[in-house]
Amino acid sequence: MSNHRNQPIIVSIASATLTRYSEASQDIVEKLGLSPGPEFLMSLAIEHADPFELSGLCIAEIIEMLRESKPAL
Repeated sequence: MSNHRNQPIIVSIASATLTRYSEASQDIVEKLGLSPGPEFLMSLAIEHADPFELSGLCIAEIIEMLRESKPAL
């Protein structure tokens, strides 16, 4: 058995990068009313990923899940 334990990591982020992810998070809030937050978007990102591309993917995934769900009758 593996003895892995998740450990928090602290990294330095350029203020411009943080601003872009905050703006992308706000974009999700404006479109959906709620966002997982810029930290979550950054955790999904591969190095240098465009935060607005991530916000678009998150929104598209949520819309797709809503389309696939059937209302209870």
